[in-house]
Amino acid sequence: MPPGELGKAPLMPSKLIALIQPRKGDPMARWRSSLLIFAVVLAASACAQAPRPTPPRSPMAAASRADASFRFAAYGDTRDQHDIHRDIVAKVMGSHPALVLQTGDLVHDGDDESQWQTFDEITGKMRQEIPYYPARGNHDVSAQGFYEQRVTQPVLSGNKLYYSFEKGNVHFIALDTEDKDKLAPKSAQREWLEADLAKAQSEGKFIIPFFHKAIFSIGPHAVDKNVVALRPILHPLFQKHGVRLAFLGHDHLYYRTVRDGITYVITGGGGAPLYDPVHRELAIAGDVFKKTHHFCIADVYPDRVTVTVYRPDLSKLDQFTVPVGGK
Repeated sequence: MPPGELGKAPLMPSKLIALIQPRKGDPMARWRSSLLIFAVVLAASACAQAPRPTPPRSPMAAASRADASFRFAAYGDTRDQHDIHRDIVAKVMGSHPALVLQTGDLVHDGDDESQWQTFDEITGKMRQEIPYYPARGNHDVSAQGFYEQRVTQPVLSGNKLYYSFEKGNVHFIALDTEDKDKLAPKSAQREWLEADLAKAQSEGKFIIPFFHKAIFSIGPHAVDKNVVALRPILHPLFQKHGVRLAFLGHDHLYYRTVRDGITYVITGGGGAPLYDPVHRELAIAGDVFKKTHHFCIADVYPDRVTVTVYRPDLSKLDQFTVPVGGK
């Protein structure tokens, strides 16, 4: 920096100025003085240009970052074999999820209150400690509303038969595939679903629907008329609104398939009698399936969702990752 610009640097202490001034009779004094001046100016310039410390982020921003990564569990078709269901519940609780999805058929006979009491005995502690979100299955239909009495979690929109909620950047949608209107155009659930999907997509959410009747399967229900009829309704809607992952039930087995970029997972191994994959001709390359009881643990990160599927003995059945964002 030229001497004429020294006034732009921070003021120097008097002792430092005295050191800089050359001593009389010292032939090297002027050279040392010039060198010292250069060093002081260089240091002052570096201090002036040093970046200021970044102010601490607000507690709300920190909480938002923490909420971006979390764990949830998914399983379904619990029904009859209570020891298996009880074992799975214990393993799910041991994984410490932030929430639990249930893909339907909580009991075998929705009108039998004693079965709901058994369900409450098995799941009561978990439902008290962890938000528990079910989707209604065909065996849950009850004239007495026993299923509806157990849907108590706060939701963003919908009702006790179909609803949505969010955790972090993930938008979960529970659908009612027992809807008497069959999700037909202009039906209440269909119009609600289209609006809910559009809103979540516009906000950049990672959308995960879960419901009972599996629109893609290789189990015995794969060719049921009421299942086949749902496929041309739901699958195009999911494609349109950027859905990448969905959890299903109804067939009592494990099945994973990717159709048009959407990973569909049947997690029907929560305790109901198991089914054989009798329609293997409907499988495509890359499908994974197994006749076994199981549950899913999903770890959500800002850029991906990794799902690990376990048998009740905690042996690993499957693991896969779905990216968040582009394909």
